[in-house]
Amino acid sequence: MTLAAGSFAASGSTASQSQTRPPAGQSTPPAQPPAGTGAQPPAGTVPPLPGQAATPAPPPAVPASRKFTSDGGMIINLIKPDKTADFEAVMARVKEALAKSDNPKRKQMALGWRVFKGLETGPGGNYVYVFWFDPPIKDEDYQITAILGDAFPNELQDLWSKFRECFVQGQTMLNLQQVVNMSPNAPATTPK
Repeated sequence: MTLAAGSFAASGSTASQSQTRPPAGQSTPPAQPPAGTGAQPPAGTVPPLPGQAATPAPPPAVPASRKFTSDGGMIINLIKPDKTADFEAVMARVKEALAKSDNPKRKQMALGWRVFKGLETGPGGNYVYVFWFDPPIKDEDYQITAILGDAFPNELQDLWSKFRECFVQGQTMLNLQQVVNMSPNAPATTPK
């Protein structure tokens, strides 16, 4: 799964963010550092073969929100190796925010949300973290800024800045449809 997740993360959705505070309703971290900083190639380019020019990749789909409409979902995050502690610290605050919320939907969100870290490093020695939602609360927004802002409004800018700096590039969000359940007790499924 780590290899597949790394591939998704390397080619997944990105969104640029040059402000220190996210715009209202925005939770996608910035893509990557500007070209020429010694970082990875800009999003949307395919590394050229020797003797060939770079070919632009098709633009990735950027979700307008973090709302799931399916029976399962995941968000793939490619995190810098020196920022894993910061990433996990912010996610601990998200857990705290969900737990202390008076909103019953936020409590439900916490029940099906797991955060996994790949034991192997992904592309460029970065770490792959997967948010696994089983089941997601359909049509509820899982934006990190909204969750943290409700619980910790005075800390939001600092938490967002720390979170944003962890990313090599933006997140990849997937709505998932089950096609086969391997459990011997599961009913037969028919692909749609």
